[in-house]
Amino acid sequence: MAAQPSSSSSAANPFPPLPSSSSNNAFFQSPAAIPPRTSSTHSAVAGPLRSVPETDGISPSAAATSSSHNNNNNNGHKRQRSRKTSLGTTSFPSTAMPIPSQTPPDPNRFASEDFFLNTRRTWSEEKDKVLTGPFDYLNGHPGKDFRSALVKAFDAWLEVPAESLEIITRAVSMLHTASLLVDDVEDNSQLRRGFPVAHTIFGIPQTINSSNYVYFCALQEIQKLKNPKAVSIFAEELLNLHRGQGMDLFWRDTLTCPTEDDYLEMVGNKTGGLFRLGIKLMQAESRSLIDCVPLVNVIGLVFQIADDYHNLFSKEYTANKGMCEDLTEGKFSFPVIHSVRSNLGDMQLLNILRQKTENEEVKRYAVAYMESTGSFEYTRKVLAVLIERARRMADEVDDGRGKADGVHRILDRMAIEE
Repeated sequence: MAAQPSSSSSAANPFPPLPSSSSNNAFFQSPAAIPPRTSSTHSAVAGPLRSVPETDGISPSAAATSSSHNNNNNNGHKRQRSRKTSLGTTSFPSTAMPIPSQTPPDPNRFASEDFFLNTRRTWSEEKDKVLTGPFDYLNGHPGKDFRSALVKAFDAWLEVPAESLEIITRAVSMLHTASLLVDDVEDNSQLRRGFPVAHTIFGIPQTINSSNYVYFCALQEIQKLKNPKAVSIFAEELLNLHRGQGMDLFWRDTLTCPTEDDYLEMVGNKTGGLFRLGIKLMQAESRSLIDCVPLVNVIGLVFQIADDYHNLFSKEYTANKGMCEDLTEGKFSFPVIHSVRSNLGDMQLLNILRQKTENEEVKRYAVAYMESTGSFEYTRKVLAVLIERARRMADEVDDGRGKADGVHRILDRMAIEE
């Protein structure tokens, strides 16, 4: 018969007892300490408890290095184990895992000590990489670099000084990539440029913070222009960007189908904002008096309407972002608005948008429904009209200089074959 447990057994006590005094040293030993040696019989060889010096925020890797170094000096040859971070080349700031100090903290130091560390320390590159991690991740999977091509094409007319052009190109690229981080969160996207979106890797809070941080890093870049117009241009177009995005989200979340004019206003703010920001900064830095803003406004419309079309109709978009992602998002894109408004009594497409479906058969049905309402044909015709209008405007801006080829090539890229 099995022995009955006594009333003082561990089963009756949910808390395990503290180690006996003979094992207290091992229990309270620093996590950075070297384990005790074992003999050839595998029995532990007792050694003196080594004191751990106070380390003011020393990193775990540095502590391990220091421990290994001291043991080499005191105990002769020791095997050293290499330490490797779980993220490969990714490292964390020294504040990530502070090592406990044996000296109790003194509350009296708060009476006089200077704690304004930002005035005494330089923000480290190591810490900066933590903040820019999501941005760097997305930036490491580049897109088609449309905005840089646009800046280069307009520079044929504006002839911006090289140093200023480099700053503008970099700032616009930073703002665009940062805005995509937030877009993917707000749209609950899964893929961006064929890779998992940043917030599925870094988490939503860190991704949003990274995006906001880069907005202000871009502002610092723009301030290098030393142009009194630069900051106001930045503020105006970032406001426009958020106004457009806000209306787009409102229509989606309330299942409100906007009018075509409402959509065009939204695109002028959301998509046109960053296009205008770059061109306006270039004009501010240029000696030329050419006004390119009306042309870039039309190009912004072409870009977004073409993007809406490809999202529902392009195999390349399916590979990079998923099949008909706009339907899963419940977005009122240009073809969707036309289709819904072509027959307001038919609720089929609205109900599909409401469900935010991931079912590919349902999405194929939605595309076929939009085909039946002539929405894709209408979208192609609108794009053809807008592209032709942009070509005429480019030729007017060029005024016979022979420098419009770059803009025409961009328009060629956005044209959709019948």
